[in-house]
Amino acid sequence: MAEAREITKDNILVIEDDELFLKTLINLLKKEGYEVYSARTGQEAIELAKKKCFDLLIADIRLTGGMDGLEVLKNIKDIYSHPNKMIVMTGYADDEAPIRAIRLGVNDYIYKPFRTEDFLHSVKRNLDTLRLEKQEKKFIEDAKEMRKELEEYNTQLENLVKEKTDDLTLLFEVGREITSSLRLDEVLATIVERILDVLGLEICSIILLDENKDELFIAAAKGLSQDIIAQTRIKIGEKISGWVFESKEALLVEDIEKDTRFAKGNEERYYTGSFISVPLIFKGRAIGVINVNNKRSREIFNKDDLRLVLCIADQASIAIENARLYSNLEGVYLQIVSALTSIIELKDHYTKGHSDRVTKYAMVIAEAMGLSPSQVEIIRLSCQLHDLGKIGIQEYILTKPAKLTEEEWEEIKLHPLKGVEILRPLAFLKDEIKLVEQHHERYDGKGYPYGLHADSIDIRARIMAVADSFDAMTTERPYARGLTLFEAKEELIRNSGSQFDPKIVEVFINLLDKNPDLFKKS
Repeated sequence: MAEAREITKDNILVIEDDELFLKTLINLLKKEGYEVYSARTGQEAIELAKKKCFDLLIADIRLTGGMDGLEVLKNIKDIYSHPNKMIVMTGYADDEAPIRAIRLGVNDYIYKPFRTEDFLHSVKRNLDTLRLEKQEKKFIEDAKEMRKELEEYNTQLENLVKEKTDDLTLLFEVGREITSSLRLDEVLATIVERILDVLGLEICSIILLDENKDELFIAAAKGLSQDIIAQTRIKIGEKISGWVFESKEALLVEDIEKDTRFAKGNEERYYTGSFISVPLIFKGRAIGVINVNNKRSREIFNKDDLRLVLCIADQASIAIENARLYSNLEGVYLQIVSALTSIIELKDHYTKGHSDRVTKYAMVIAEAMGLSPSQVEIIRLSCQLHDLGKIGIQEYILTKPAKLTEEEWEEIKLHPLKGVEILRPLAFLKDEIKLVEQHHERYDGKGYPYGLHADSIDIRARIMAVADSFDAMTTERPYARGLTLFEAKEELIRNSGSQFDPKIVEVFINLLDKNPDLFKKS
């Protein structure tokens, strides 16, 4: 493989032997602000690729010079060690070319003649996806680096435990518990709980920086009222927490009334006037503050207490940043999945808005059945992702204006499992993956992919099945008109107990009767 070189943002190589068409594409892409290079033969394109790394390769399948476009792309792909995107164009019908393109990993297959806006949309979508993938890779590398630092720190701590007192053993256990989760709210709650337990406190709070407002807020606390937690906002450098954050210095105050720095500005209640406040520092940068006060024993804090909080703060800083990084990574994954979902609706415009409508119906059913807000949120995201597997279904099947053959129907039935395969790397979507997998199961056990029945199907998937089918039967298709609201309700009732859970059908029918506007399609 050629040595990877620095990649210029949005570099595009167009490979086309038709000089007039090539010039047209180049002008079109340059107007959009892309840096465009061109080649009229496969060998010319390969030589260019050896000298420069391209983000997007656009190739006509039929080329002069001995190699077709797919062979050229394969040769370039073998040269590169970095990710890129590939679009192929053709004006000829060829049954083998799409299969070769899929095996090669081509990202888009465009038939000539095509509309300018469709071509530019494909280019933009592929470059946007590439950027997201690069961000994802960077996040993963950063996460590995942070994990390595954390492992190194814990290794050092293990060595200290062998030599130090029971306090250090306890500290190690606390650190392990703090770093056991990647959810920020869980990490913060664990830090507060463990500090409370270790020091026997009544009050502990963690204050973090709101970077958008450049001020500090209480991110987690025990022993403070909800009003105080919600209303507290501290400017950097002001009050106790603001001073500690700005100075990056820890405070051990035995009696606040005798400390001239804070006596007049203090607004907290201290039984003994004693408190500890330490900065949370990650790679030399302050990210927050831990405040502890009011021991249940009413004793004042000492230097051993300070050392313990400082050690916990070191681990807490890493755990907090690790959780934030994980949260960002989740966001990138969901952006990528959302981009893939939008491609499905671009493939079949008759299903445009389908996922949003299914989401609307399923959420109102779930709420009416008393599911918790967290469960309703799982259903919401699952509905948005439920047809993701259709991206792996041939486009002519999705848009076929006539009844599907048995073979075509069998391919359609694979889409829940294809969706699961796409989502499987996203461990944080465990519940959503289960619902995507089950949303075509039937109450009578005649559904797919596994033939589950009745209560063996997750109730959330049963809700999705009713919502999904209702929208499908009321949506206009080229081969069938959409049912009216009355006809759709009759169809739900007719299939209650066979295809659908009868309790869910009853709830949905009642909702539609009470609020017919629910059926209105935007």
